[in-house]
Amino acid sequence: MNPFIDLLKENIELPEGLQERLNHFTIHRRFRKNVRLISSGAVCKELYFLKKGLARVFYYKDGKDVTACFVFENQVVSAVDSLLSGTPTAYNIELLENSEVYSLPLRKIESLYEEYPVVLRLPLALTTKSYLFLDERVKTFASCGAEERYQIMLVQLPDIFNRVKLGHIASYIGISQEHLSRLRSNYKQQKKQQQRF
Repeated sequence: MNPFIDLLKENIELPEGLQERLNHFTIHRRFRKNVRLISSGAVCKELYFLKKGLARVFYYKDGKDVTACFVFENQVVSAVDSLLSGTPTAYNIELLENSEVYSLPLRKIESLYEEYPVVLRLPLALTTKSYLFLDERVKTFASCGAEERYQIMLVQLPDIFNRVKLGHIASYIGISQEHLSRLRSNYKQQKKQQQRF
């Protein structure tokens, strides 16, 4: 079975005929780590579903790359700014691990609009979760200090230090790698002290 179709069915009721067509249009690929699914300046034309692996969405600011988010197994990733507007994206999507990816070209989805009007809701349904996550990140950056952002990240992404380079993690929470090392050290000391009591 196609896990991308299973995810689509969780978001929208899909008639059997539409499921068959979408299954036919879905492209299944395996990539080695460090491959970019899309680079800034390109127009995003596909929705990607990560069956296995890990991706990082990032952009450049003042010559440095800034991590916007990480995308883990069984999640959808796309350059939403470009996908919805048809204009070049500011984002890059890089695979941080060997990955298994299902993709669905937007033009193929659009070809089904007339026959299956429910398809009009697919891109929005799949990108809404990404938008809400990024909205929450903006609020977190506006209202929380570095230590609180670090703690929130540990709750949301408990396995992150086992899978992502420290520089990417530091960028994700908006601090230097040195500051991240201090926070990690302080956090470990606090946990040791709590275990004593």
